Amino acid sequence: MREEDRPAIQAFTFFECAGLLQPTGERARDLSKLLSLIRTVEPGVIYHHTHQYYLKAAVEAPEYPNDFAVWAAEYLEERALAEKLAGLDLYAYRDVEEVRRALIGIIEGYLRENPMPRPVRNGDEFFFNDAVSIVMEAGPRAENLPDFIEGLETVGASSLYFHFFEARLRLRRPADDFSVWLEQGLGRGDLARRIRGLDPYRYSLEGLRGEILSLLHGAV
Repeated sequence: MREEDRPAIQAFTFFECAGLLQPTGERARDLSKLLSLIRTVEPGVIYHHTHQYYLKAAVEAPEYPNDFAVWAAEYLEERALAEKLAGLDLYAYRDVEEVRRALIGIIEGYLRENPMPRPVRNGDEFFFNDAVSIVMEAGPRAENLPDFIEGLETVGASSLYFHFFEARLRLRRPADDFSVWLEQGLGRGDLARRIRGLDPYRYSLEGLRGEILSLLHGAV
């Protein structure tokens, strides 16, 4: 039996997800209020506003890849702050609370060095939203590496979002689901390390799929 055909200790189940938007009713007209609400809103709100762009499979990351940076640039007209918020390295954080603290640190640092920006006009407030993830199975389970490759080639792009972004930050798993299964289920620590070396925030979802498939096909 070829190594790649050896069955896994436990099969891998692909999941896909969709987000159901839930307004919180909270809004901010100025940077002080934004900072105050970032301190107190539920973790899912922080996750939504820093990750919703990455669920758009075919779109490369925009100039400002999170809602806080977009609002700072387009409505507060504080481009320097927007650049700092856009530069947030989400892959460096282990959970949403670390992301929250990083946002707070950026805004507090900006306010120490700059005067408080003026409030935005009515209608241009930052509206805080949460998003509930609806998760569903996405096709057959993978029993070995060829099965896994076939599944990865056919699942929707939201599957990559769930197994990379949601698994690590929202669900607080130790790493993305793909590399964990390859290492623990198939004993392929070599492939797991290569996949963990990919920064998913640097790719569109389809770009990420292509990078992973390239690594996997090279191992078959």
